[in-house]
Amino acid sequence: MYSIIEVPYHMGLEEVAVGKGPARLLRAGVDELLGYREMPAPVTHVRPRDLRSKGLDAMVDINRMLRYAVKDAAEQEMTPVVLAGNCNSAMGTIAGLETGRLGIVWFDRHPDFHTPETSMSGNLEGMTLAIVTGGCHAELRERTGLNRVVEEQNVVLACFWDVEQGEKERLEDSWISAHPSDSLGLLPVALHQLAERVDGVYFHIDTDFVEGVEDAASLIGLVRESVPLAAVGVTNYNPDLDAGGVWEKEILKALEGLNPRTQ
Repeated sequence: MYSIIEVPYHMGLEEVAVGKGPARLLRAGVDELLGYREMPAPVTHVRPRDLRSKGLDAMVDINRMLRYAVKDAAEQEMTPVVLAGNCNSAMGTIAGLETGRLGIVWFDRHPDFHTPETSMSGNLEGMTLAIVTGGCHAELRERTGLNRVVEEQNVVLACFWDVEQGEKERLEDSWISAHPSDSLGLLPVALHQLAERVDGVYFHIDTDFVEGVEDAASLIGLVRESVPLAAVGVTNYNPDLDAGGVWEKEILKALEGLNPRTQ
């Protein structure tokens, strides 16, 4: 069974930009979509009332709280689905998992594999996959409680198409199994091989990947069927840019792939 964890923050700021996404998806019924039979999935809210830190410190504090929420869900033998604003929630989510051999499946328009040396913008969000695989910002990772890194050979990156040159070169030099949105034919093989190497997988779903594929639900369903899910992250939906609710519907349609009852 799934357990939903709501983390409504954008870079440490509550209910701002993509931080509004988790509550919007909950109102749209994602808890019912991921529920079992007639019961909606239970929801935990990571909303610290006394959060006084700001910027990176706030992001660290939120990820620390997320770590304990994920750990609690796992101890109850439930699969946490983290509805978060930013991709950096992957740090807190992975930190809360005690799976021995952990892998990652990362669906995202952007690989998020930049380092400070390759990024032109310096945007931390574009470095998240690099952080959790040990490529940069070790101190930030360790402050969230993520003391281990996931080995690159246990990462499957898929459905991306917006990649910058420095990031492209890093991917080519890495052990990551990379599958752009226009070249997904070997994805089933990569997932099968990953399942043989790991005990569980963190499945990261940046909702912007939906734009670049024809059947997002089937791709998500493929992951669910191919690898043991230890946790799922759903990030980067900004309701302010979706006045008509078109993307909300597309995202919910894609997330149906997580539920075997709808496949």
